[in-house]
Amino acid sequence: MRKVSRRARWARAALLLLLAVAPPFTAAAQDASSSAPASPAAPSAPLGAPSAPPASPETTTVFVSRLKAEPVDYQVKLTWVDSPDLTGVCVVYRSTSEITSQNLAAATVVGTVPTGTGSFIDSPPDRRGWYYAVLIRDKAGNLYSLVVPFRNKTSAPVSPLTSAPEEQLAAQVSGIRAVPSANGDSIEVSFTTTNRNRDLLLFWGPRAFTKPEDLLSATKTTPLDPGTTRYVLPVLPGIDYWFAVLDAGLFKLGQAPLARGANATAYPVQLQVTTSHGLPAPASPPRRGIPLPSLAIIRGVQTGEEIGGSDVAELPRPSPVSDDTRAAIAALRKDLPGAPTTGLKPQVLASDATPTPGSELARLQDIVLGPFQAADWPDAQSRLLDFLSLPRKQDVADRASFYLGQVYFFQGRTRDALLEFLDSQDTLYQESTPWIDACFQALEKTDS
Repeated sequence: MRKVSRRARWARAALLLLLAVAPPFTAAAQDASSSAPASPAAPSAPLGAPSAPPASPETTTVFVSRLKAEPVDYQVKLTWVDSPDLTGVCVVYRSTSEITSQNLAAATVVGTVPTGTGSFIDSPPDRRGWYYAVLIRDKAGNLYSLVVPFRNKTSAPVSPLTSAPEEQLAAQVSGIRAVPSANGDSIEVSFTTTNRNRDLLLFWGPRAFTKPEDLLSATKTTPLDPGTTRYVLPVLPGIDYWFAVLDAGLFKLGQAPLARGANATAYPVQLQVTTSHGLPAPASPPRRGIPLPSLAIIRGVQTGEEIGGSDVAELPRPSPVSDDTRAAIAALRKDLPGAPTTGLKPQVLASDATPTPGSELARLQDIVLGPFQAADWPDAQSRLLDFLSLPRKQDVADRASFYLGQVYFFQGRTRDALLEFLDSQDTLYQESTPWIDACFQALEKTDS
């Protein structure tokens, strides 16, 4: 009797061993466990995803297996074995704590790959320890939210070996929008970002931000905390304002990519001046500030004959001058110094003949010693206009206007040339005077 009892104990131990090495958990096991009164193996789908219906075949495997996470430089490589029964996409989750059925909704979805891929490379934002889980969403959109230890989730944290470069971590800003607030005393700036863990910089000022150098002339730069996608900025009314938002880490490296309508506003925003600002409300313009000129109609429209009896004063009619007057005018003009329009050559100021590196004049001198001296007038005109589009010191701006006037003059645009020479006359009086005289003589010939 004692031998029979010992054999029974051995048979029971063998049965327990077979149960320990049973096949993977299947949909049939899910159905069986869900019928139990207190089953923990049927969590609800996170983030509002449709709950997966019970799979009909008893052998359907509803999750991946053999999930492994391996650090590779600043990334983490995930590998797994796909389910042989389900097709669709694999959804990859990441969290700072071990992922369970209870906290799955709080984990971050970092990407999806089609079933059959079997791998995914993640770029975590820092070198903390991270946990992962991979779930299956079938072609019908049903998410199988089973989280099974040692199967489709990691139980130990994995940390990247190195920190990711700033270019990889930088937040991409898009959809920037600036509108006056509801109360009319501030401007609300909103946008979206690809990485809510990054510090951002808000630039604003009265000029558009189209080039990186435009950021240097911003009125102010405001740091934004991570996760900020909306900022309310009190500003003065009656002034146009432009805005741009950049990743702070990327800007520190000297990289400032600007895209109109994405991270830089495409149009200015202005607050209307009202009495709430403590300023008098702008007076409405009169219907007619200046009377319309009276028309002196002295001839009939249909007949062309003179109309008599009009009480409107006629405009003076031109009449030839006398011979004595002609002689007096000729004598006066004879004593004036002449400035021939021919013989003028491109003039480079002595101070610009030698480059001055490291100063504001360096770029202007590059233009003067480049396309200007080569008489490439279209290129010189384009580069000078671009140079003058930014705020410059008065003497530097006058020099640029002096050269731009010459560019216009040699292209036959005498009126434009005259305006540029007049702008530069305060600083370069002696140099610009011959060119102004030449412009007047050229205009006299064309207008006569």
